[in-house]
Amino acid sequence: MYYKKSSLSNWILAIQFFFCCFITHSQETTISANTQFPINITFNASEYKDLFVTNSIKQLIPEKFKPLHKNYFVFPFSNQSYWLRIQIRNTNSSVKKWVLLWDNPLVEQLDFYISDSNRSNFKHTPYVLLTKNKLKKLYSEAPHFNFELLPHTSKTIYIKLTSKRANYGSLSLFPNEAFTTFRYDNFALQGMLNGFVIFRLLLVFLLGVFVIKEAVFRAYSIQIVIKTVAFWGILNNLGPLFCDNPTTAAIINNVSIYSTVVGSCIFALWAFEICKIIKWIKCILFVFIASAVIINLALCISYQWYWLMAGAFLIVVCNTFLVGLFFYSILKKIKTNIYYSIPFLLGIITFLLINFRLLTEINIGPVNVIAYLLFVFEFLTFVLFLGRIIRLIEIKKISAEENLRTNQEQNKFLKELDELKTRFFTNISHEFRTPLTLLVGPIDDLQKKYPNEGILKIMQRNLNRLQNLINQILEISKLEAGEMTINKEEADIVRFLIQIVASFESLAQDKDIIFNHSVSQKAIFGNFDLDKIEKIMTNLLSNALKFTPRNGRVMVKISFDDEQTENNKKGLKSKSLLQISVEDFGIGIAPERLPYIFDRFYQVDDSNQRLHEGSGIGLALVKELMDVLEGTIEVKSVLNQGTTFVLTLPYEPLVLLSQNAKMPILKFKPEVFFDEKNSNADDLEKNENDQIMLIVEDNPDLRMYMSSIFENQYQLITAVDGEEGLAKAIEFVPDIVISDLMMPKLDGLGFCAKLKKDERISHIPVIMLTAKARIEDKLIGLQQGADDYLSKPFNKEELSLRVSNLIQQRQLLREKYATQTIAIKPEKVVVTESTLEDLFIEKAQAVIDNYLDKSEFDAATFALEMKLSPVQLRRKLKAITNQTSTEFVRNYRLEAAAEMLKKGEKTVSQVAYKVGFESLPYFSKVFQDKFGKTASEWK
Repeated sequence: MYYKKSSLSNWILAIQFFFCCFITHSQETTISANTQFPINITFNASEYKDLFVTNSIKQLIPEKFKPLHKNYFVFPFSNQSYWLRIQIRNTNSSVKKWVLLWDNPLVEQLDFYISDSNRSNFKHTPYVLLTKNKLKKLYSEAPHFNFELLPHTSKTIYIKLTSKRANYGSLSLFPNEAFTTFRYDNFALQGMLNGFVIFRLLLVFLLGVFVIKEAVFRAYSIQIVIKTVAFWGILNNLGPLFCDNPTTAAIINNVSIYSTVVGSCIFALWAFEICKIIKWIKCILFVFIASAVIINLALCISYQWYWLMAGAFLIVVCNTFLVGLFFYSILKKIKTNIYYSIPFLLGIITFLLINFRLLTEINIGPVNVIAYLLFVFEFLTFVLFLGRIIRLIEIKKISAEENLRTNQEQNKFLKELDELKTRFFTNISHEFRTPLTLLVGPIDDLQKKYPNEGILKIMQRNLNRLQNLINQILEISKLEAGEMTINKEEADIVRFLIQIVASFESLAQDKDIIFNHSVSQKAIFGNFDLDKIEKIMTNLLSNALKFTPRNGRVMVKISFDDEQTENNKKGLKSKSLLQISVEDFGIGIAPERLPYIFDRFYQVDDSNQRLHEGSGIGLALVKELMDVLEGTIEVKSVLNQGTTFVLTLPYEPLVLLSQNAKMPILKFKPEVFFDEKNSNADDLEKNENDQIMLIVEDNPDLRMYMSSIFENQYQLITAVDGEEGLAKAIEFVPDIVISDLMMPKLDGLGFCAKLKKDERISHIPVIMLTAKARIEDKLIGLQQGADDYLSKPFNKEELSLRVSNLIQQRQLLREKYATQTIAIKPEKVVVTESTLEDLFIEKAQAVIDNYLDKSEFDAATFALEMKLSPVQLRRKLKAITNQTSTEFVRNYRLEAAAEMLKKGEKTVSQVAYKVGFESLPYFSKVFQDKFGKTASEWK
């Protein structure tokens, strides 16, 4: 017998045992003096599948066993028992005590039977999953059996396997002393591996807490923790730490193994960019996680072989999918966080190979040696990449700090710019005070002298708007300079607030808005800064009514919260709270814009299609005044449903007002607009020669002013936005349109573009009005088809002149079509680029050609074929050719008749009937009127 006790040999044997690997095989299980140990005796073993649950070893002896003829065994997931039979002959005279090792620590139950020398009686030794009998808690121990085999004798060994989990392994035979040495060498190896594992855990924990705070690193750390726990579960180290019951320990071990699916999927979700790009991949990973949780719960409830098999199958499928996902991402050049992904892949391939072997019962070479090497490479690769990971983190940190400094500098610059802008507006506002004073007084005098002059009311309203805007800017400048003081006076705040609310009732009535208010108490006396409260309330109520559509609703609630009793208990000065809620059911505010509504000059809707004008000052002033009064303002809003502002204001209550208290007078008067009468089809005169002007403008005062300019020259139609303007243009087919640029629903650019693309109204000239005076804005307007562009404020004479010029240009166009388009056949005209008007005339001529010999063809049929109303067709033809529908058809027929007569192929009567004239005398008359010759002379 030879047993080499060298350190190198012992370490190699320990590694082989630890990873359940075979080393050698022999043809005969015969022990001689030259045998080197340990010896793998699996090749000479025979197996038997116990279908009938044999309990007596004597019943099993006559059964036919199947030789393994391989150096390993693989038993599937099953509830059934399996038997192995080994026959051993000892020809070694120096050793009689032996150890048989079953090198799989996860086996649940074994029964060891060994015969006597006569092979008639058997000694039984049972084994269950090691828990409390383990020599060391964190060290794996495989089942082993001690037996005595004297020299020159032979014995038969039966081993019964009862395990729901699949088992892969081999049987190794040791002399007793050699096994003791091997066992402690194995403990030393496990100690080193446990040291690596614990060191890695501490490393990722400390790095994750103090150094690397990236989400992907923490995801990697989570899967490392789960994988480490699973590593101890594979070695049967985890279960025995928590319990002594073998079944419970087996459940803990297997649950830890199958939980690796959860850790792997969590890492993939954070590390693989493809999971964020392709949603179904993300869904598959969540399905894997859910499946792992379900399988683990099922194992805890009922420990069955099919749940164990499902867990192994899930590991194989999931890990295969993740490996494929990684290489697909590399192929498509999608980010995979490669410094984390490579160590991760090395780890999951280990679990993939081990579970694939259990499921398929295919031995893929030295899988356990590969697993060991992958484990080592995973650790080394991670440590190797760690430096690069930390370097990238530092680069990102430096970049973030630079961005922070840049943002701080930009914020400082923007703050200075904001202050400069505020100072500029303040200075301008001061300069405006004097000319405003000189305008307000004379206009008041003129209004008294001419009370029925509408333009004076418009001027008065807009002067008031300008004055209020200037006052608000000056208030903000005072707040910035710290010059705003609190001036309290005694007042009945309920009566004062009701006065403010009542002043807005006429404005609400004008817009058909339901305007309600409620007050919790009839009278509350106290010291208030009434001027600031008035400014706050007027701004909020103006906004509420402005942003609420017609037939909407606005509610004001006023309540009081008396804290005097509570404060007296705390020894504080008595204080009460005034709470005001202003709720509208209007357009609401988008959630992403809500945080900025109190910023100066911020507008919730800054597009050309915004529904209402505004300066962005009102709410900023409200917020800053509330801060001065030590109150709070909260806002809640739902887009397209409404907005609620809640004010909470502390005040000093009084029992009664003093005799010197005066009833305050409101300084603010809400603007009430009146709706001018709009033209409709019945209002327009029947004279076709009268020209129609369409004014599209959302500001009622400006709309009324422009109407006053042109009311004596044109029949006027007005619209408040682009959508209404387009509808009225199609209905009335005006001769000219004046449109604002910035309007609700459909702005001037969109209105102009749609008008110019519509065949029915494309000929109508458009003048665009806008406050945007930049050349870029003008070019955009002209590109959309506007015929002219005028900046606000505009000069009355200039606007009138531009309108007159466009009308004259259209007159020249009429003359062109009247003299050329009708007189010459379209097919004879060489046109390089047809306008919409050219195409319209060609279409009209084609329709007439189809009905040329039909005398019943009239204006109604003509309009139907052109897909227009008779009015639209008449006004379109009138605008282009200065002819009515009837005149256009008659002149075209006469032109056709002249062509036919020149050819001389038909008589006059034949030609007359050919072009749709039933009466020959009438044909002769109109022909002579048009051409100055009779039909016979023309021929």
